[in-house]
Amino acid sequence: MTTTPQDGGRSALDELRDTYREQLDRLAAERDAARRQARRAQAQADVARADLASLKSRVAELLNAAARHLPDLPAAEVPPAVEGRARAELPAGDGPNRPAHAA
Repeated sequence: MTTTPQDGGRSALDELRDTYREQLDRLAAERDAARRQARRAQAQADVARADLASLKSRVAELLNAAARHLPDLPAAEVPPAVEGRARAELPAGDGPNRPAHAA
């Protein structure tokens, strides 16, 4: 095997370089595709987490609304971030912490 061109042909080194470049290009394309897929998956996971938090909040709000109308139903456990917002939306004297005589 020689590394110098014979009869105007390409050398083995030139062929090796071309093969190496093609492999690098292919690997770079695969890497870029994997990064795009990872970003899409992360975005979908973020949306799913936000949807779940929204659903949990809404269920807690519905349970608390039901508890106001059905005194025997305990109020839902509401996460602190949701609790402040939910209570701010309630009229004064309403909700699970209303005085006993208001029931």
